[in-house]
Amino acid sequence: MTKSEPKVSIGIPVYNGQKYIARAIDCALDQTYSDFKLFISDNASDDQTEDICRDYAKRDKRVIYMRQPKNLGAVPNFNHVFDVSDSEYYKWAAVDDLYDKSYLQKAVAILDNNPDVVWCHSRTSHIDFAGRLLDVPDGVDVAYPERESEITSTRFKSVLLGQGGCHDIYGLIRSAAIRQTPGHIACYGSEKILIAELCLLGRYLEIPETLFLCGVVEEGSGNLSTAEEQQAFVDARRPKSTRNARLTTLNGYMSAIRRSAPNTMEALRCRMVVLQWLFQVSKWRSVLEKSLKGQGLGGGNIERIKQIQGK
Repeated sequence: MTKSEPKVSIGIPVYNGQKYIARAIDCALDQTYSDFKLFISDNASDDQTEDICRDYAKRDKRVIYMRQPKNLGAVPNFNHVFDVSDSEYYKWAAVDDLYDKSYLQKAVAILDNNPDVVWCHSRTSHIDFAGRLLDVPDGVDVAYPERESEITSTRFKSVLLGQGGCHDIYGLIRSAAIRQTPGHIACYGSEKILIAELCLLGRYLEIPETLFLCGVVEEGSGNLSTAEEQQAFVDARRPKSTRNARLTTLNGYMSAIRRSAPNTMEALRCRMVVLQWLFQVSKWRSVLEKSLKGQGLGGGNIERIKQIQGK
């Protein structure tokens, strides 16, 4: 990082985000911490996303807008918006999420004051398309205390076998740590593999407040239900790839251990965690049934929330 570069970069990968992009940009620009650049990588949107972003870039020099000549898919776009940055700390931001105006200031303070901490995030709740809080019993106030452990394999286990997903992929991360990984690999759910590798590289620390609001919207990738839809979303260059997403995930975890485990004993413990993950009998019965039906990993967030709300 050169002295002329800001301490923080925020990256927004977007495709056809006209409904949310202005709100996402305003959320970044309203932060009480202002030493950042905001990189926006537009995946060849064919709605008003480009016009909205270019208008912001004209008005605020911190906003850098880039447009891909064609839709690359989400994973290449997520990686690109990081690759163009040159800052000490980095944060990915999704167009349908929001975070408190104090978020960056508090996150920067944590990384500045804790050199052993690789990334940090706040607790998480969920919002709908209009920014209204969703009362999701199993999702509100998500926390990740196990990722704060001094023990590498405990942190790693929290990703593969823990609850609450990986909202902390949208936390503030040391850029040097991301560069020790392949970034997001071309697999639906790649954020789990990346967070698992960050757990191998060092500790997480949580801001003990709910400052992050995850958007649950119809257009969101969490509502893609078939393997074909998920693959096209991940990598538009290979939308009909025959690679099995689950085997790719397994290889991702094993490669991360080979690359980033701190010592032989912790590498062995992490491989045992992978074995536990593999031998979740009830889970893999469901996985097999979904595979035979052409269904993908996860999916169905909108329907789940409608059921919870009784709609």
